[in-house]
This record gives sequence, C-alpha cells and structure tokens, in this order.
Amino acid sequence: MEGMAFDYLAKLLEPCPVEDFLKSSWGRSFKHVRGRPGRFSELLPWDRLNEILGRHRLDFPRLRLTENGQSLPSSKYLRHVQAGRQKISIPRLLPAELNAQLRRGATLVLDAVDELHAPLEELAQKLELAFREHVQINAYAGWRTSRGFDLHWDDHDVFILQVAGRKRWSIYGMTRPFPLVRDVERAQKPAAGTPPVWEETLTDGDLLYIPRGWWHVALPLNEPTLHLTVGIHNRTGLDLLRWVGERLRASEHLRMDLPRFASQAEREAHMQRLRAALMEEWSAPELLERFFQDQDANASARPALSLPWSATPETLPPAPDAVVRLTAPRPLELNADADANGQLEFSCLGKRWRFAAEALLVLRPLNERRVCSVKELCEAAEGKLDERTVRVFLGELVLQGLLAIQDGP
Repeated sequence: MEGMAFDYLAKLLEPCPVEDFLKSSWGRSFKHVRGRPGRFSELLPWDRLNEILGRHRLDFPRLRLTENGQSLPSSKYLRHVQAGRQKISIPRLLPAELNAQLRRGATLVLDAVDELHAPLEELAQKLELAFREHVQINAYAGWRTSRGFDLHWDDHDVFILQVAGRKRWSIYGMTRPFPLVRDVERAQKPAAGTPPVWEETLTDGDLLYIPRGWWHVALPLNEPTLHLTVGIHNRTGLDLLRWVGERLRASEHLRMDLPRFASQAEREAHMQRLRAALMEEWSAPELLERFFQDQDANASARPALSLPWSATPETLPPAPDAVVRLTAPRPLELNADADANGQLEFSCLGKRWRFAAEALLVLRPLNERRVCSVKELCEAAEGKLDERTVRVFLGELVLQGLLAIQDGP
C-alpha cells in the first residue's frame, strides 16, 4: 500500500524522485517542478468548474471573490432567496454580477473543491494515503493583474498545481520558525525591500511546493489562470502533547484538583507526582509511532454510499464483475498471522475490527489495490472460502462503511 500511494506521488512530482523530495524539500524548502502543458488540465477543466458553480448551492466563505488581499462583499455576486414554507435561505449565484467582478480583477476562490469533483477527490484520497494526513484542495481562478491575496504564509504545506494559464509567484521564506495560527508571537512580514528567495512564473503543467510558514504571494498576468492548492495538514509536537494529555486521564494524580490552598510542601509533592506521571507516559517506548498509529486508526473516511444495493437484502450486485472500493482513509495495518485465538484484528475508522483469520485473503488484495471486483476477491480466497461466504463478508463490510460499491474500476 505504501508503495502504491507513493507511486502516485511520484507521478505528481516527476521528474523529481520522491526520495529526493522527502529528503531535501518536504517541510524544509520550496520545490518547483516544470511539467508538460496540459498535465493537470483533466483535474479541473474550465467547463467542469462552470458546472460546479452553476449546480451547487455555494455560499460565502466557501465561494468567495478576493481582490488585493480583501474579500469582496458576497452581495456583489450572491443573493439569498427564501424557499419553501419554512423560508429556508438558499444562496444563488448572480452570473452577470460575478462576471463583472472578475472582469474588474477579482480572483475566484472555491474551498474544498475535492468534495465536489471526483478526480480531485481521488487525488486527495491518494495523497492522504501517502502522507497519512488530511488533504484539502482549493481552486483559484483569476483574469487580470490584481493579486487575490496579500503576502502571507499558510499554516499547512501546499502543492500548487497550475491547471491553466500562468501566474507569477514570489517566495520569501520564514520569518518565524514554524509559526502557528494561534501563536505566542506573530510572524512578522518580510521587511520592505527584502528580495524574494525565489521568483518565477508558473506555467500550465507546473508544480510548486511551499512548506508551512513560508511567506509567498502570487500575481495573475492579465490572462485566464487557474490553479489548485493542495493543502496537507501535518501534525506537530503540540498535537502529540495534546494526545498524551488525553491519555493521562487514566492517571489519578492528573485527575485530582490542584492544591490551591495547600502548603508549599504539599504543592511541591503534588507537582512531583504530576511530573512523574507525565514523564512515565512521555518516555514510553515508541511513543511517536503509537501516536501516528492512533491518528491513523481514528482518521475519518470521506462519505461513500453504495445505493441502491446497500439498502437491499442482497447488499451486493449479483454480477461477478461488480466492483468494490476500500474506503479506509489510511492503509490497513494487517498482520500476516492471526492471533492466538485464530482471529485477525486491526483498527480503522475509530473502531477495532475482528475477523476470522481467513478474512486476510480478502482484505489483503483490497488493502494493496483499494479497488477490486467481487470475482477477483473470490478467486483470491479460493480453496479457503466459497463464493457465498466471500459475498456475505463483503456485504457486511459495505454495511459497516469499510467498503463502497462503485460502477467500475
């Protein structure tokens, strides 16, 4: 699974090897990769963007227009109508007004477009398998020369995929190491006159990686331009500390009230007990690995429905070429052997799953390829499980949300 996930990342970064990128750029420095024209065009063609804008009830701030670092009032391109007896407020896009603002220089921003377009959802899912972190994709479209955002930094790593047109980017690096949104000290803007550490024009098919906390700004070049920002939200030491704090709920000393009115000696003794409990947890072997495993086990899956079949007694289509997809957002940690009780166990979607050891015959190919036909899974289990047993097992996984039925591979 790791290999398949990183194979996709390799295609995204080519000709830059993934190993080189992770060693020299990931979390450390920007990376610009030239690409052939049209390389990303199928991810979000202009006509598909038009369709999304026309068919979905998109409201501010998910859909917004920005100009020179400021969001325009949504009333300039949206209106809300009252629908039904309950007078529900529904956002309606105003095409003429939207076009007028874009012609004047506004930038169109659409957040979480990966939830609205299947190719982008697939891209996000594959990158989540590789990085094991949440991924969100936003779309940015501009036409004139006004910048959509002022010089700024993001609180997550980003990949810029230039889908169409060109855009001029300037990168300035960090002024505060690894800044946070809610920080004890603000990251100061680069001083006036500070030259960028990198400045170049992204063209159709280019990729640009910018680590968290690096100041940057982008300018359209008086032509239609469309790019995608793929945001990866990595964990920090503060996330680890919060997780350890939650685990310390098991400690009696940590649950006790703090001794506000006790003597100094009693306070010191209490603090010593707290330090001992904290250090015992913090010094546990492979603490970081356990943290990552827990985060993976509790990661939420993207909604995946299997109608009409999941609401029928059959659950699965009768055709052997019916296709199912593993919905787990992280690779399953499948042990090669069953436990002493002859069972296979793993954690996923916030639950502990337990199956007979033979289930590994079906789960292993699903974990490796993510998408399989019912026939392929029956063949993988041949000799150990009959077709009816495999189908019943797959149907149960569909009902439990670990599998989804799809139209084709």
